[in-house]
Amino acid sequence: MDDTIERLLVDIAALEGPEGSHLAEQVEVLLREMQSETVTLRAKLAKANTAKRIKDARIKELERQVADLKKMVFGANSDRNPDKGQLKMDEKNSGPSTPEGAPEDPSQNRRNNHHGGSTPPKPATPRNRSGRGKREFPKHLERREIYMGTLDRKCPCGCGGSIREYDINETLEVIPARYYVAVRQYPRYRCRVANKVVGTPFIPRVFPQTTMSNGVLASAMTMRFGWQLPWYRQENIHKANGVDLKRSTLLKWSNRVATQALLPIYELLKSELQQNSARLFMDETTVPMLAPGKGKTSTSYLFAIHRDDRSFGGNQPPIVLYCPSRTRAMYKIHELLNGVTAIVQTDAYAGYGKLGREGTGVEGVISPKCWAHTRRHFTDEYEFNKTEDARTVIRMIAELYAEEFKIRGMPPMVREAHRRKYSVPILARLKAFLDECTDRHLSKNRMAKAINYAKKHWPELVLFVDDGRIDLDTNPVERMFKPSILLRKNALFMGSDEGAEAWGILSSIVETCKLNGVNVEPYLNWVLDEIAAKLPRSGYDKLLPWNVPSEFLIGN
Repeated sequence: MDDTIERLLVDIAALEGPEGSHLAEQVEVLLREMQSETVTLRAKLAKANTAKRIKDARIKELERQVADLKKMVFGANSDRNPDKGQLKMDEKNSGPSTPEGAPEDPSQNRRNNHHGGSTPPKPATPRNRSGRGKREFPKHLERREIYMGTLDRKCPCGCGGSIREYDINETLEVIPARYYVAVRQYPRYRCRVANKVVGTPFIPRVFPQTTMSNGVLASAMTMRFGWQLPWYRQENIHKANGVDLKRSTLLKWSNRVATQALLPIYELLKSELQQNSARLFMDETTVPMLAPGKGKTSTSYLFAIHRDDRSFGGNQPPIVLYCPSRTRAMYKIHELLNGVTAIVQTDAYAGYGKLGREGTGVEGVISPKCWAHTRRHFTDEYEFNKTEDARTVIRMIAELYAEEFKIRGMPPMVREAHRRKYSVPILARLKAFLDECTDRHLSKNRMAKAINYAKKHWPELVLFVDDGRIDLDTNPVERMFKPSILLRKNALFMGSDEGAEAWGILSSIVETCKLNGVNVEPYLNWVLDEIAAKLPRSGYDKLLPWNVPSEFLIGN
């Protein structure tokens, strides 16, 4: 094109007279202006394209954040495997496999009860999935026979015919809670031997100066920390039954029972957890705390330390300990785990980063990381961008979980042997794939971040291969937060440091009871009776949930 323009200028300059030369100069000036304007426009276009790419990236990032928030609020909490149906078909076609050295029926060894024995298999229900069929009520329920015929037990038409047989119809009935005032009459005797009046000792109560019985206290604490009913709802329930119990009264006595009467039991749970555990899970969640005078709340934290050895056939009773804290800084984590010599499975939060470091109070801790958190990065990427590499990684992680399902509840040595044979090849393929696809994704891309996350924590992620006590994820402790999260939603916030301490103590005792199959309300009533009867501190071991009499176990 430049050659054509130059020839045009030569032709114009060759015209006769000065007009040709002048015209050529004008064309040349216009040409330079056009070229300068073209350069300017190209620079503006490049700048606009760059700005558009930045805005497109920003829009995509905001759309991703909106999708994440929608999933957080409305979506399922569990990660969805895009190949779940295909994996189930493959497992069905391949048939069940039994690890080497394992019993033929591993289901008998999968779960242990609160005393470390095997849990008997659940009886098959006669009702089908749609709820149809005859319902069988539990045998321990009281059965009241109610006659529904004529008073004289004769035919209602007056013919005098007698009853031949009965049509039986069973329905489940409920009697609402009944309130009554126990007016106990303690006689005072005129003792002739001592020549004085002798009174009858009052039955002991935890706090004698209150008119609330141990049973009312146990019921209030169970409703709040067992069934997540905040104090104002309990106040309304009592009011509906004609009983005036203010929420402030319930709060005051619950906090007092927790921080004074039940604190020794909480400390025993903590000591048992720290000193006699082979494997623990640890995580934390936020709970708002009221900031007096500011008209708002501040962020507080609730740590959970959980022991559940049933996945590898352990016989230690399960425990969960909730520890409230104003911070989740590293020093607080080290304070909670000081002196612990055990496996502590956590997520990749930086506060857990120095667990096991020599010269610290937590040098005896082995800290494997969580495959569920690793998988979550890839599932989020696949759900938003449908990245095929993310799908491939999810599929490989699903294979790991499929192998884990086969050995759940088996002894550590059996689990180790099975993992070395079946899980190690899967891990090798996964690591090679992560290395291969790293260069296919931009460094700031979400997929690249997911890959870097997995590669960064790879040494801690594969620790499970050589230790059968380690699980793939921290889901057991994540499940332990469900009651606290529901109570947080219902109660909105904790009122004070004392309330936070009571929250931790009562939640720990209540949820440990549930883990050990203990009926919470009668257990708390019994514990308060024992404490009120001046049980010596040396005998508090019998109050721990796994040591209670069988009458407090659910189903007995």
